[in-house]
Amino acid sequence: MTTNTEIYFIVTDHILSRLPVQSLLRFKCVCKNWNDLIKTSSFIEKHFNSESNRLRLMITKFGLNYHKYPCVRPFDTYLLPDKIFSGCVPTHKLIYHGEDVGDIRGIYGPIDGLFLLEKGHYIDNGRFGWWNPATKECRLIPRVFFEVEDGLEDNDHRIGIGIDLATHDYKIIWIRTYWNDNESDIFPKVYAAVYSTKNDSWKHLEPNFSHECQICMSSQHCTYKNGMYYWISTSKKYIAEGINVYFIRTFDFSTELFGDFEGPPIPGEHWVTLFLRGGSIATMSSKDVTQAMTAFYDIWVNIRGNNWIKVYTVNPPITNHLCIGIWEYDKFIYELTPSCKVLFYDQTTKQVTSLGFEFDGIGFGSCWVLSYKESLVPVRKEKPSEKDNIEYFMVDY
Repeated sequence: MTTNTEIYFIVTDHILSRLPVQSLLRFKCVCKNWNDLIKTSSFIEKHFNSESNRLRLMITKFGLNYHKYPCVRPFDTYLLPDKIFSGCVPTHKLIYHGEDVGDIRGIYGPIDGLFLLEKGHYIDNGRFGWWNPATKECRLIPRVFFEVEDGLEDNDHRIGIGIDLATHDYKIIWIRTYWNDNESDIFPKVYAAVYSTKNDSWKHLEPNFSHECQICMSSQHCTYKNGMYYWISTSKKYIAEGINVYFIRTFDFSTELFGDFEGPPIPGEHWVTLFLRGGSIATMSSKDVTQAMTAFYDIWVNIRGNNWIKVYTVNPPITNHLCIGIWEYDKFIYELTPSCKVLFYDQTTKQVTSLGFEFDGIGFGSCWVLSYKESLVPVRKEKPSEKDNIEYFMVDY
């Protein structure tokens, strides 16, 4: 028979797991039992997967305004409702605002509610940090350096984040190529390193593919699934052989090995991006990307192995634009150029709706559209330094 004490803990666990993170952080000081419960991995997982913790759309804007002196460089993050309806401009809540932010280059994720922030635009100036917006925790990641020959310049790089399912370790894979100015060509070697959060260290890898593989083209959101990260890629070999120009490059976070498989039959002259659609790997491609009224976007979904199916073609009736994301199965998000208004096109209702953002004052910069669920997953080290905070990362790191 269940005792009154056991019933109390069962009911407490059930109620607390349905509360937002901000409330739980306050309730940790109610008593030691609550504090201990909220910090357990089982409770953190239960809270993350709770029906009350719904997936929401997040808009992050790193803006630049060169018309003011000194230059305005804000980094703003907004949360939208879990349900967005055609014809209704949604409300949004500012959850983070940073002033005078440094050289932000990317935001990746989320993985279990965690984001990877990237700074740096120079050959050895890359810096990273884990960020949990819900708990406001930030963790600086040690820098890693690649041994390269003199005279090489940064050519291209791509990032992937995910979970080692064997050890439940949050990892980062960083792939880089360099430009040889003397040869006016890409240096014939691919460099890579993987970071382990548990070990708080980087390990250099030897990728098994050629520098001629133009890997890791743009992705929407985070293309991580079941221990693997995915990038859309192409190579001179595929083009020369006349087979599918695009293929999918993979990275297994447990084995730390790269792989690949065939992509959909997309013409080489098409712009293409990779994203997750309902948990499936999918691509979006267009010959007339960004064009007003005439841009057609083909949506392909991977159904098993090398099998792809085209589910539909999207033709948004909007002016010149950039496609910056997708929400649910059928809502495509665009940033209009040059007005920097953000809106979505509902493929089902064929209706265009504003998301309520106009970034015209800080149009120079980047806008990211992310699918987000808040999380209690800790990112700080056992003994964090005074620099392990989001303000230091944004401004001073």
